[in-house]
Amino acid sequence: MASSISVANIDATYPVAGQDNDSQGFRDNFAQIKTQLTTAGSEITSLQANTAATNATTSFNGHDVGQANLVDWSQKLNALGSVSGGITVNFNTANVISLTTSGNITGWTFSNWPKEDDASTNTYAQATIILTKGDGAHTIDLTGIKVPYSMGDGADDSTTYTFPTRVSTFVFKFFSVDGGSNIYMTNPEEYDASS
Repeated sequence: MASSISVANIDATYPVAGQDNDSQGFRDNFAQIKTQLTTAGSEITSLQANTAATNATTSFNGHDVGQANLVDWSQKLNALGSVSGGITVNFNTANVISLTTSGNITGWTFSNWPKEDDASTNTYAQATIILTKGDGAHTIDLTGIKVPYSMGDGADDSTTYTFPTRVSTFVFKFFSVDGGSNIYMTNPEEYDASS
């Protein structure tokens, strides 16, 4: 973006040394300097508001970031602790959730799916749930989630996942390409919780 600051109307040769100079020339130059400083202030304020910062949280407001080479990259984690009942996944908080079940998980609520800068939902977004099953026989209600055929009967989006009786850590991945209108889930991966 080109700057709108212009010094073309500032007379750099004024005042002329060794002669009487009309005060109007001073006023004209000062007016131009003030105008251009005002323009500079506006542009700097815009840069401060819309430029990525290395010392503060930055929102790109759904704008594309291209040709990025990410190094030392991580994702925000929302550690829920010990929970049962309904689980809320808020993408504005984090899209990686960790929890330990203290009872059955009775449903999932997903909010604030990422959108494009024009508010369209043609983006791929994924939530990863790292779930450690606590003691007891716990289940997860997956109503409204499109599960793989290997987990359900393929007839609808309703199924209940029953954990093995052993204590394990499971990784669930939920994703959508239409802002959460259709939510899909991959097969959960099971890991030994003790290692």
